[in-house]
Amino acid sequence: MNKKRFLLTISLLLAGIGYWAGAAKAESIIEYITPTADSSPAGLDFDSKGNLWFAEINGNRIGKLVPSETKAGTSKGIVEYNLPNPNSSPQYLMVSNDDMVWFSEISGNRIGRLDPESGKIKEFDIPTPDSEPHQLFESENGMIWFTEFEANKIGRLNPKTGEIKEFEVNEGHPHDLVVDDEYVWYTQGGKFWAKVFANKIGYLELESGKIGEIIIPPKKSVPHGLSLASDGTIWFTQFFANKISRLDFSEDFPPVVVSYQVPGKRTGTHDLVVDYNKRWVWFVANHKNSIGKLDLNEADPGTSKGVQLYPLPTRGAHPSNLVLDKKGNVWFTEMGMYFRGKFQNKIGQLIP
Repeated sequence: MNKKRFLLTISLLLAGIGYWAGAAKAESIIEYITPTADSSPAGLDFDSKGNLWFAEINGNRIGKLVPSETKAGTSKGIVEYNLPNPNSSPQYLMVSNDDMVWFSEISGNRIGRLDPESGKIKEFDIPTPDSEPHQLFESENGMIWFTEFEANKIGRLNPKTGEIKEFEVNEGHPHDLVVDDEYVWYTQGGKFWAKVFANKIGYLELESGKIGEIIIPPKKSVPHGLSLASDGTIWFTQFFANKISRLDFSEDFPPVVVSYQVPGKRTGTHDLVVDYNKRWVWFVANHKNSIGKLDLNEADPGTSKGVQLYPLPTRGAHPSNLVLDKKGNVWFTEMGMYFRGKFQNKIGQLIP
């Protein structure tokens, strides 16, 4: 080998090392295909029987995946349920403690409920027009809470009566939410595609109805996904700041923000979930077409120590939401860049 070719080889090798620094191979990523092409699956959740339910924003359907019946690269083990009204755009989904499947219709301005036993769907109209409902969460008393992105409101649906009560919050476009014993916590990141930015975590006091906000540095950080861990810790992503963060209540109220950096630029930290058995925080890095892991056993606040990215096999997958099964496997949706008319129709599984 001549000197020029040797130097070129070394250069390419170093470039490869630089590329994979902070990235990890994940041989055990499996993908399944939804029966509906260009379905753009988004929100997802497991029921008590181990079935995985998901919303198809472009397919206008709700899907169910039975893990024991699936075959990689196919639609085997997946069934779909058509929504009653066209162009409803179901995007976010959760399964309540009684195994009912709840979902938000961002274009239909409704909250939907699917009964897994009968397959029947019931819809509940939101009082505020064009509210664009987003994420949902079930509180301990069985109420279904959700955000109204365009209306700057938090909604509460009583499953027994169907009544929806709305709570006005400050501007900031609430996206995700969780409910603990005293508060509804929600992210306010703005509407960044319209150049309307915010950097707040809001909270609604359940007893008094009062609202408050915590400023999340830096400016334009766009807090996005939110997760309530098993120990009561509240975690969230900062979409524009490339951060995974949590609220630290150890000192006093309001809590302090503790952040961990994700390496690279514009990683698109979107959604997250916490596995406290292994002390891992899993997250979506959709601009990097990857699933990320923050290992809290190695992590150091303010740094990217303990962070790994697992690239997905499908180019342009644009993963959206993720959830853990009982074994700690990570399931996620690949929706594509639906806002640009580029759709995907895959459900992914990462086995650590």
